[in-house]
Amino acid sequence: MPAVLDIRLFGSIQLSWDGRPHRFSAPPRTLPLLAYLLLHRSAPVRRDTLAYVLWPDDDEGEARTNLRRHIYAVARTLPPAADEPWLLVDAKTVRWNPAAAWQLDVAAFEQLSGSGARAAAAELYTGELLAAVEDEWLLGERERLGNMQGANLAALVEHHRARRELDEALRCAQRLIAHDPWREDVLRTLIRLRHEAGD
Repeated sequence: MPAVLDIRLFGSIQLSWDGRPHRFSAPPRTLPLLAYLLLHRSAPVRRDTLAYVLWPDDDEGEARTNLRRHIYAVARTLPPAADEPWLLVDAKTVRWNPAAAWQLDVAAFEQLSGSGARAAAAELYTGELLAAVEDEWLLGERERLGNMQGANLAALVEHHRARRELDEALRCAQRLIAHDPWREDVLRTLIRLRHEAGD
């Protein structure tokens, strides 16, 4: 079996290479660059778009210089690729290589959520997307994935409640309240579940 780079972006970044932890050690802006490429992995991203998104306050020339330096830093901080490079880079675009040997928790989460495997998807969501990174472009992605997790947990609550699996329904409802404390409907459901369970 070829070595696989396992990338986790929920909570804080975690990398493992061939089953062993791999330390992500690079300049601070390298992580947002890597994350942007992974979250936009379906197509090449224009260099000028990347430069503007990641360095919005710099002039164009300085932003492009920063981008070149950080593309190099991404390639250096990742483990040596076996057959395929991690990044596909040309004069105008940069792309995370779909042919390389890698897996991403966000991609698996989206696929499982979309296929109805909500329990498996919910277990992958171990925290807000890159919680320590404060880039503005991440806010929409965080909200989208957070809403997906909320929908997964809400569906699981109803699923287990309908089957009278009250302990599991309670566990999912508690996770949903922890995920979104402002959901009054879930709080009411949690109270009803406790009552139904004899509390």
